[in-house]
Amino acid sequence: MILLNKSLKAEKVMAISSPILRSSLVWLFVVQIFILAPHFFNVPAWIAVVWVGVVFWRWKVFQGAWNYPNKLRKTLVVLMCSAGLVASLGVNVSLVNMVSLLLVAFILKLLEMKNRKDFVLLVYIAFFILATQFIVFSNILSAFYGFFCLALLCTLLMQLYQSPVSYKNTSSHKNKLPHKNTLKNLWASLTPSIFILLQAIPFMFVLFVVMPRLGSFWAVPTPQHSKTGMSDSMSPGDISELIKSDELAFRVTFNGDIPANEKLYWRSLVFSHFGGRRWSQAPQQLARQDFKTSNQPISGWREKIEYLGDKTTYNIIAEASGQPWLYVLAAPETWSNDLLLGSDLHLQATAPVTQRISYTLTSALNYRFEEGVQNAIELNQNLQLPITGNPETRRIAGEWFAETGNAEKLIEKLFHYYHNNFSYTLRPPSLGDDSVDEFLWQSRQGFCEHFSSSFVFFMRAAGIPARVVVGYQGGELNTVENYLAIRQRDAHAWAEVWINHRGWVLYDPTSAVAPERIRRGIAESLNATDQKLLSQHFGSSLQLVMLMRDQWDALNFQWVRWVMNYDSTLQTALLSKFLHDVNPLRIALLVLGAGGISVMLTFAVLFFCSRRKKISALERSAQSVYQQLCKKLKGCGVAPVTGECPRHFVLRAATVRPDLAPLLNQIIDLYEQMVYAENVSVLMDLKRKLANFSSKK
Repeated sequence: MILLNKSLKAEKVMAISSPILRSSLVWLFVVQIFILAPHFFNVPAWIAVVWVGVVFWRWKVFQGAWNYPNKLRKTLVVLMCSAGLVASLGVNVSLVNMVSLLLVAFILKLLEMKNRKDFVLLVYIAFFILATQFIVFSNILSAFYGFFCLALLCTLLMQLYQSPVSYKNTSSHKNKLPHKNTLKNLWASLTPSIFILLQAIPFMFVLFVVMPRLGSFWAVPTPQHSKTGMSDSMSPGDISELIKSDELAFRVTFNGDIPANEKLYWRSLVFSHFGGRRWSQAPQQLARQDFKTSNQPISGWREKIEYLGDKTTYNIIAEASGQPWLYVLAAPETWSNDLLLGSDLHLQATAPVTQRISYTLTSALNYRFEEGVQNAIELNQNLQLPITGNPETRRIAGEWFAETGNAEKLIEKLFHYYHNNFSYTLRPPSLGDDSVDEFLWQSRQGFCEHFSSSFVFFMRAAGIPARVVVGYQGGELNTVENYLAIRQRDAHAWAEVWINHRGWVLYDPTSAVAPERIRRGIAESLNATDQKLLSQHFGSSLQLVMLMRDQWDALNFQWVRWVMNYDSTLQTALLSKFLHDVNPLRIALLVLGAGGISVMLTFAVLFFCSRRKKISALERSAQSVYQQLCKKLKGCGVAPVTGECPRHFVLRAATVRPDLAPLLNQIIDLYEQMVYAENVSVLMDLKRKLANFSSKK
C-alpha cells in the first residue's frame, strides 16, 4: 500500500510538471480569443496587438525555435506595457484602468507558462477574466456568451487531463496528438462540461433567489468620458446632435393605461441661468437644502403643488449615464426614498448613476405648481438676462407685451408667430453672438432648443418669469410587453412660464411649429432629408423585422427587470408570494428541496441515458465471443469471478488446464486486439481459435 501511494504521488507530480501538449496549447489560444474579445471594445487597442505578439512568441518557444524570455527581456516587456497603460489611460484609478492592467498581466503570463501547473493557473485566471465581462456587458446575450466561454474553459481543463498520451513519454515535442484524435478528445470533453454546468443551473437559480441582496463591497470610479445623455447645460445645437443617437436612455412600465403622448414630458433638469448663449442651473438650484426625499415631511410641498387628479404610477429602469439626474413626469407625489426631488421638480440620485437603476413614482399629470406662492428670489432669478445682447428681441418683446397686456395673450401671439413663420429642422444655420435675434427675425429655422431658448428669452425680455426645461418627450411603445422605450433621439427642450394665480405652467413652443413631434415622435415631424440624419433600425420599413426587434427588446427588458434589477425589495415580494412567512427555516427547506430535486433529476437523466445507450457491432461481437469462451471454460471446471478481467480469468484457467495454455494465450491476445485496438479483422481468426478450443475440450 505504501508503495502504491508513493507511485500515485509520483505520477501526479509527473503529470503536473510535464510539458504542455500541442493540442492543449492551441486550444488555450482559441479559448483566450473568446475570453478577451469582449474586453477589446473598451481597453486600448494595442493590448490586442500585444496578445498576438505574445501568442506568436509562445508558439515559437513550443517549436523550439526561440527561448523563453530571460529576466531582462521580461522586465523590458513589463515596463513597455506599463508605459503604454499610463500613456493611454493615465494614472487615475478607474474601471478601465484596472481591467486593462489585469488583461496585460493575463496575456504576459503566457510567456512564463512552462508546464501543466502553469497551464492550470492560467485557466483559473481566465475564469476571473470571464467574470469581469459582466461589469460592462449585462444583457441577456452576454449571459449566453458567458455560459459558452465557461463551457470552453471547463472543456479545456478536462481535455488537459484526459489526454491519452502517457506522462512518462512527454519529455519532448514528439508527443503530438493526431488532428482527428485532438478534435475527438475535445468533443468528448465538451459534452460532460456542458452537462456539469447544466447541473449547476438549478442550484444557481435557487441561491440567486434566496441569498440576501447586498450592495457592492467595493466601488470603482467611472471615467468621465462614460457620461451620456443630457448635459448640465444647453446651447443651440446640443439636443439636435443628441437625438441622432439611438442609444437607450430608460424604459417605463405603467400600472394601468399609458398616458397620451402629449402628456409624456420626462423632466430631467431645469435651467434658470442664461449666460448669453448657454443655459444652465442657477446657484440656488444646486443648493442641497432645496432637495427632499420621499419619506421627509411634505408639508413644505403641499402649498407649492396642487394635485388635480389624473395620477399615474410607473416604474422607470434608467440606463447608466454617469450623471446624477434622473427622469420624472411632473408633478411627482411619491417617489423612491433613496432619491432626491428639487424645488423645481427635477429628480436626481445622491451620486452619479454608474449602474442601471430602477425606481417607482406616482405623478399627477394635471396639477398646479406654486399657485399663489410668491418666491421673490426665484422669480427674480427667472427674469435674469445679460446686460447687453439681442436688442431687437428686447424691443419687440416690450412692444408686444404692451399690446397684449398679459402673459397668456403674449404667449398666444408668439405661438402664432412661430406657427406661421418657422420650420423645424435638424440642420439649422449657425448663429452669431445675438443668437436669439438672428433666430427669431432672420433664419427662422431650428430645433427644440432654439424654440425653447428664444421663447424663454422673449418672455423674460417682456418682464415675465420663465425658464427652460430639458428632458425627453414621448417614447417608443413595445407592443410585446406594453412598455415605453425612451431613447436619446427623444431628447427635448420646452419651457415653463410663471402665470399669476396659476404658478409655473408648461409651454412647448415646438408644438406650435411641429405638432407631430409631440403627438407621434421625432421621425414623423422631419422631412425626408432630415430623417436620414436619424439613426435608423435595420429593416425599419419591414413589419416582420420590427416585430422581431420588439420581441428581442422585450426579452432584454425582462432580463433587466427580473435578473439585473433583482434587489431586496423584489426579493422580499417574491419570497412572500411563495413562502408567505419568510423565515430562515423555510428558506433552508426551499434550498434543500430544490437541491434534492436537482440531484434526483440528474440521476434520472444518467440512468435513462445509460439504458438508452446503443451498443456498437464490435461491442456485441466482443460480448458474444467472451460469453462463448466463458461457457467453454466452465465445462473445464473454471468459471469467471465477479470483477475479474478477461486476461486474469484466462490465465487462471491456464493454470487449471496447462494443456490449453498456448491456445488460451492466443485467444486472449486476439480478444484484446479486437476490443482495445478496435481491430475488427481478427474476429474471424478469433472464432476459428474458439472452434479449435472446442475440439480439444
